[in-house]
Formats: sequence, C-alpha cells, structure tokens
Amino acid sequence: MTRRLFIALALPMEAKAELARTRGQLASRRDRVTWVRDEHLHLTLRFLGEVEDARVGELADLLEDLAARHAPLDMRLGEPGIFGSPAAPRVLWVGLQGQRAELAALAASLEKGLRRLGLPPADHAFTAHLTLGRVKQCREDLAVAHLRHPPLPVPMRLRELLLVESRLHPTGPEHHVLARHILRQEASKD
Repeated sequence: MTRRLFIALALPMEAKAELARTRGQLASRRDRVTWVRDEHLHLTLRFLGEVEDARVGELADLLEDLAARHAPLDMRLGEPGIFGSPAAPRVLWVGLQGQRAELAALAASLEKGLRRLGLPPADHAFTAHLTLGRVKQCREDLAVAHLRHPPLPVPMRLRELLLVESRLHPTGPEHHVLARHILRQEASKD
C-alpha cells in the first residue's frame, strides 16, 4: 500500500489567524477557489506524492536527523503572490520574510536526504510560500485583489517539522501527522 505524503513546517496559531483574515477578504467574491482550511495551513518543504507504507519509518528518521541539525526559523508573513498569470491565477499564496537563507538550507538538506533514500528529485525548485487557495475559475481581477491586500507581517517561529499524510476526499483533503520533530533549540557549538 501507498500513502500520499508531504513534509512541512507547522505554523503557529497567530500566523494561521492572520492568513484566515487575509483569505476572508477574498472569500466573499464569486470566484471558484478551493480555500485551504485553517487547520491545514502549513509551509510545505517537499511534496512526496505516493510513497510505500514501508518507507514511513525511514522518512520519520530522516526528519529526526534534520531536526537535530537545524535551528528553529524566525520568519514573518510577507507579500502575497500567485502561481499562473494575473488573468488566470492557479494558486494564491503568501510569501515569507526573515531567515529565508536558513529555510532554503533546511529544504536543501531535506532534498539531499530524500535522494539518499532513493526517492526521486523534486520536479521544481523550492519556493517558500504559504498556499491560501487553488483557483478553479475566477474573474479577471482576483489576482489584483489578492496582491492588493498583503497580510500583516506577523512574526512566527517555525519549529515543528512534520511528515503528513494527505487523504483526498470529495469534501477536501484530510491531513494526518505521521511524525513530528522539533527543530533543535540551541545553536551547535562547533
């Protein structure tokens, strides 16, 4: 059997609340957007897709190793963005500011670890973003409206590294955390 998996960093409640407020500014429109539910807001480091059940343990071990080698990240919500063209956006997202280099280093370490486990490489480069919604159909000004209303720059400490199973249902995805590891609390004394 396989599971549909991704690896992410958990968001603190304050960031989720601000993202929900930002989303609420757009949700009243008549566009067809599948909005990410509050409890599912996260920072995806790597989508893995379908993975054999037998590999879950080694993925959890990889996350434990990464958590021991990387410090928590001090970030804040950044500017809004889109994937796709302004006339036909596919995804509405919010960027991140703060320790972006350290975040990129964590994502690169994860990618190396996944390659050592024999998993295929990512099909695109890591882009630090928080997905708010996936657009099914919209009026032309949805992207403009989204880009016009950036969230407040809420500070957040990202410290929980998660291995998550995503089960797809007609009512939307259901997420189950399979492994959770806290990024180390102290800088190493090399």
